[in-house]
Amino acid sequence: MRAAAEWANFRNASTLCASTLALALALGLTPARAQQAPSSLRAALMERLDRAHPTRDRAAVSEIGARADMRVALAGTASGAARLKDEAADGPDDDDAGTDLDPVVTVPPPELDAEPDAAVAPEVSAPPSATGQEASAEQLLPRPNAALKAALETRSVAGFKGSLGPLNRREREAVAAFYAARGFAPLWSSDGKPNIEVEPVMERLARAAEDGLDIRSTPTNPAQANSEEALVAADIALTDAVVAYGRQASGSRIDPHSISPLIGAKPEVADVSVILAIVATAGDQAGAALRGFNPAQKGYEALRDKLAELRHERVPSAARAPRGPAPAIKIGGREPRAALERARLSPEARQSGAFEDIAYETGTIDSGPSGGRSGSRLQSGRTAAAPPPRLEAEIIANMERWRWMPRDLGDSRIEVNIPDFEVTVIENGRVVHRNRVVVGKEQTPTPIFSNQMKFLIVNPAWNVPPSIIRKEMMPRLASDPGYLRRLGYQVAYVGGRLTVRQPPGERNALGRIKFMFPNDYSVYLHDTPSRALFSEARRAFSHGCVRVDDPFSFAESVLGRANGWSEQRIKGLIGGRERYVYLPKPLPVHIEYFTTYVDDSGRLQSRDDIYGYSHRVKAALGLES
Repeated sequence: MRAAAEWANFRNASTLCASTLALALALGLTPARAQQAPSSLRAALMERLDRAHPTRDRAAVSEIGARADMRVALAGTASGAARLKDEAADGPDDDDAGTDLDPVVTVPPPELDAEPDAAVAPEVSAPPSATGQEASAEQLLPRPNAALKAALETRSVAGFKGSLGPLNRREREAVAAFYAARGFAPLWSSDGKPNIEVEPVMERLARAAEDGLDIRSTPTNPAQANSEEALVAADIALTDAVVAYGRQASGSRIDPHSISPLIGAKPEVADVSVILAIVATAGDQAGAALRGFNPAQKGYEALRDKLAELRHERVPSAARAPRGPAPAIKIGGREPRAALERARLSPEARQSGAFEDIAYETGTIDSGPSGGRSGSRLQSGRTAAAPPPRLEAEIIANMERWRWMPRDLGDSRIEVNIPDFEVTVIENGRVVHRNRVVVGKEQTPTPIFSNQMKFLIVNPAWNVPPSIIRKEMMPRLASDPGYLRRLGYQVAYVGGRLTVRQPPGERNALGRIKFMFPNDYSVYLHDTPSRALFSEARRAFSHGCVRVDDPFSFAESVLGRANGWSEQRIKGLIGGRERYVYLPKPLPVHIEYFTTYVDDSGRLQSRDDIYGYSHRVKAALGLES
């Protein structure tokens, strides 16, 4: 268990890479020992990767390292060398189109330096043409290892131009590399008997749907294998399922950018080697270790619990204890079942009040500022035995978007939930301030991303974005060339391009204060002179920036009264020139998009899908067309 605990500690270490993990498992070492081991193979691989990809992050380098490991292994067999030659001639497969494939390793690696108390993994060398040496090397492998190697090679050739099982091509290659680095030893059994990790892993895989995952099918338990061939097949199938779970749980199913180019969130997808190294060494906690690849944020866990509750309520009523007549419920009420119906109905149906004649047994939910009409009621023409599955799909789609969020949000942070039209300030995990906000229109959505707020500006000037100049100001200037100057804008031509600046003042579009955090979208939080818009329920009116109601109280919560920044002191900076105030330390900012969430009192909340992102996520997951 000491090794398993150390794997957990090393999970997020910046020095962890695929070849280190492979070396550790191959030699039976802990991660620390593996990193200290003088491995010329690992050093050569990572040195070459660093030269080729100096700017890649750890996850990307780790994945490339795993693929390079596998190519080294393939180069040591005649069939593998032929496959690499075919790949070079054919180019990438469909499921790898556009990826930056690592160059083939053609030089056989030096020997590994073995630990005194560990058996050395079989050396992966031999030139591609050495068919006799290959056969000799395979004869040295134990029978299960040789059978597993043959099965992986067969799968590699058969699946090279298509998809086999739940993994894509790169994931299958990483699995093969992982086995190769272990000398093709079975991962889930020893001496023909299943390891202690098998049962808890099988149980977790069978319950993958609890987290909205789709592993396609639960693999055969290696304990049920009645032949060497069946044991090998079960080992590979279980490995594939574990990798599929870990990758899906950490966000591999959807590229957020495919939902919208204005979604800058990037899931931290776990590396294949990391998944297998952690789970395969976790002992009787292997199921929990596998589940741990799901988001750990409270918001995600609360949605998972609500999903379980809804599925329980879908059990036919005859299977549960009988209850009294079902009361009619309000669409705008605070019953969980009201949210189910709101989620089922289209926005057009909600606006027209054309509710279907249906009622539920118990429960409430708050529809929020943009929910249903408070006077509408569902009359009980019949009683539904279960909530409609559409809300389940909505919850799963929101759980998926949690996978895009940083795993460490920060104990103190700022969160803007776009569909909720609200910004919250959180200190030490507790909400200390809330403000209404105005977000981007459907045509000019507020981007979704995370960054850090570093400073704020009192009395900001507004440098009008070129898009607004082109789309909104230029047409007016054509008929009224002096209208911008009459409104107090400063107009100039720089390099033949029109620039427009609005100086600080009461009429400034940014109001008296703006909150700055670097991002690729040139958006920020700011005050506004258009205060009447905060009384609207659906507050999507901006060009993409986030307008904050009562911004100086928000500024006090951000800067901290304990740090000497009261609302009155900040207002005292109001004047005619820009005043910069830096935060005591950068504060994480998360611009989010959650249409369903659980509030502080445990009620399920439902919000309109104002940008259509939730619909696109559900379609991508196959939850709706």
